[in-house]
Amino acid sequence: MTTFGIIVGNRGFFPDRLCESGRKEILQTLEKLGIGTVILPEGATKYGSVESLADARQCADLFAQNAGKIDTSWSPSRTLAMSAAWPMPFAGSA
Repeated sequence: MTTFGIIVGNRGFFPDRLCESGRKEILQTLEKLGIGTVILPEGATKYGSVESLADARQCADLFAQNAGKIDTSWSPSRTLAMSAAWPMPFAGSA
């Protein structure tokens, strides 16, 4: 199974609700596509998003602990195939 390392990022001025809803939507979509994920737990930071240096360090530690699970062989052709299957637009987008 392919597994992605997922980072939900927020620069502090975007509405938090976008992190919450976007995270749920991304995870649901990847699950439907049979793709595994390594992602900060929702309770580790605000909505499991990376907003500060401390959050980024938590995420880096998590990715390091799961390095053997995260697929590093993603190619442009697979990205193109994925985008064709991706249900757009995401929640909160206009």
